[in-house]
Amino acid sequence: MSKKSIIFADIIKKAKMVDGVCPHCAEHTLLISIVNDFYRCLNCGGDIEQKVNGKISYLPIDLMVEQITDNRG
Repeated sequence: MSKKSIIFADIIKKAKMVDGVCPHCAEHTLLISIVNDFYRCLNCGGDIEQKVNGKISYLPIDLMVEQITDNRG
């Protein structure tokens, strides 16, 4: 087994799947996480952050990067 295959297998073993309602598409679907507290909807592909404060809530994440322009004269 190659080193790349071993790394990929470790990532798959650590992945978590939960079911919930996606705030992007409002569908009850599976959410998959490779890193802690960040999930992706398998229905629409929306990125979601999981918040736990007495109850589990899924909040949409906007991954758009804003371009900053330099307005110095």
